[in-house]
Amino acid sequence: MNLKLSYRDKVIFIVVMVILVLVAGFFIFIRPKFEKVEIAKNNLAAKQQEKIDIDAKIGTLSDIVDTMKATAEEIGEKQEIFLDEAHPYINETYIRELLSGLNVDITSMNTTYTTAGAINRYTVNKQHYLAYENKINADLYNELPQEVYDVYNGVAPQAYPNTIIGITNMTVSVDLGNNNRKVYDIMDRLAEDEKTIILNSLNTESEPKENENTAQLNLTMYSIFPLNVEEVLKETDEVKPLEPAVEETAEPAA
Repeated sequence: MNLKLSYRDKVIFIVVMVILVLVAGFFIFIRPKFEKVEIAKNNLAAKQQEKIDIDAKIGTLSDIVDTMKATAEEIGEKQEIFLDEAHPYINETYIRELLSGLNVDITSMNTTYTTAGAINRYTVNKQHYLAYENKINADLYNELPQEVYDVYNGVAPQAYPNTIIGITNMTVSVDLGNNNRKVYDIMDRLAEDEKTIILNSLNTESEPKENENTAQLNLTMYSIFPLNVEEVLKETDEVKPLEPAVEETAEPAA
């Protein structure tokens, strides 16, 4: 069978083949490229938003630093009243230096190792003076502070736990010589000291022997591990980024 195409048919055939090649090329090459471009655009938008969020957080660093420094200064003022956590010998040296100049002879010192304890808060539960029926009923226009309603409804925030602190007990024997009134000098010296040293008891002999007038002091000393405030307050404009951990490469098998 002899099939002879006319010029018009040849033109149509060529046009159709060109269209088919273009369509095939679009689906095979161009369309995947468009999809990759769209994915790249979405990733770029996400990264740009992430950068905006990071810049916003970096913008608050100065406020965070100011808050941290203010807190450090406040802590520095409060921790001044505590002794630094130290070896018993250091505590004994502190007491010896504190009582020096009173013309008394410390004959013995017995110090326990520091143990963890707590300083109890002096607080009054708000229920006793805030959350009672008459006060709530008299509040016609809901003008009481929110904490009153919270306590009344039993949803008030819990109180902070007692502060964990180092507690050291010490027994000190002192020779008063011939002057019993030196015990008052000792009490005054301990009271004048600004550190947290508590005189629990001071016992003296009711009928002291000649040249053997002794007193026994029972002390409790509160100590902490102090914050290095000067280190916190150091000025610096350098922001060090977090560095990812270095992955250990497996050694090739021998």
